[in-house]
Amino acid sequence: MKKLRQIKNNSILLCFVLLITQSVFAQTVEKWFVNMPDGLNPTLSKQNRLELLEYYKAGQGDSVTNRYGNQARLVVFDSINQCVVVKNTSSTMFEMKMFNLEDSSTIIGLISTVCAPVCQSYIQFYDTAWNSMPIQFTMPKAIEWLNKDSLETKNLDKQWVGNVLENSFITLTFDAANNTIIAQNNSLKFMTEIDRKLFQPLMTEKPFVYKLNGRTWVQQP
Repeated sequence: MKKLRQIKNNSILLCFVLLITQSVFAQTVEKWFVNMPDGLNPTLSKQNRLELLEYYKAGQGDSVTNRYGNQARLVVFDSINQCVVVKNTSSTMFEMKMFNLEDSSTIIGLISTVCAPVCQSYIQFYDTAWNSMPIQFTMPKAIEWLNKDSLETKNLDKQWVGNVLENSFITLTFDAANNTIIAQNNSLKFMTEIDRKLFQPLMTEKPFVYKLNGRTWVQQP
């Protein structure tokens, strides 16, 4: 009887482990990338996304022809940190990363970057049913990279400086290993050569780092 009870307990434990394993597998970024709504990344069809991953995992290449006849390339497939990065075209990039909230629910972050020619990113968050999530991320502006101490030493009209830096071109990327978002200012590339030479010494090149706190992305010191 004792032996039968032990076998039964072992069977229950095995079933529990299998259920947990299946649940974890079901939440992989690979699944969500392949099955995401086409409208969130219209350059690639579901078949394109599946082929990209399958070719990559089989060591048969990292590129496919997208819907518009151009090459799309898989840049990152990180199954451990749940992140996928694809260069959709020569001028567009797409990133997906999964995050766990404090209540153990899962959200999916998407970053789309367009370079035309100066690069600019857009970010969105969804739950696993692809409903938009109220996750707070405030896109930084170019003026936030301004070194105000350096500005004080220059004889420049602050209102004019602020007007010039209203044109913000910011790129975002996921730092998969650290579960952060990295923001980089590209606005200097949009300026005329004269303005760029004037503003470059006044701007810090250090990227901003954001970490998720609850449901809000907070800039790190």
